[in-house]
Amino acid sequence: MVIVKLNPINKDDLKVGDVVGVAREIRCGWGTSFRHVMVYPVKIIRMTPKRTKIETDIGEHDKHETFYKYDSEAIKEREMAKKFKKIIDGVYAIEDFKSRRGLGAIKDEDLDALSEHINAVAEILKKY
Repeated sequence: MVIVKLNPINKDDLKVGDVVGVAREIRCGWGTSFRHVMVYPVKIIRMTPKRTKIETDIGEHDKHETFYKYDSEAIKEREMAKKFKKIIDGVYAIEDFKSRRGLGAIKDEDLDALSEHINAVAEILKKY
């Protein structure tokens, strides 16, 4: 397991024009989220003198938002979250296909590739 340590930034040290990271959870079910977060790089556009509202290129953030250094650790965290998001999307696509069309709808020319990939996924999942 990769342990990533995000580095929070003191809001008093922020300046207009700084590029910082904003972390968002990756949801993976009802009331649960993945252990890695998606860290988005944002540029600070404007902020109030007391730093209660900070506007970035993705929106406005209140005084409770935590900003992180967008460094190599934040990039690692983002990459782990991106990989997990791809897995979630793939699982949902399989579930949607099964419920709408059924596995019997798979064409003969796709059987070789699909059986190889699905068995590789199954072998990984057997470890858990």
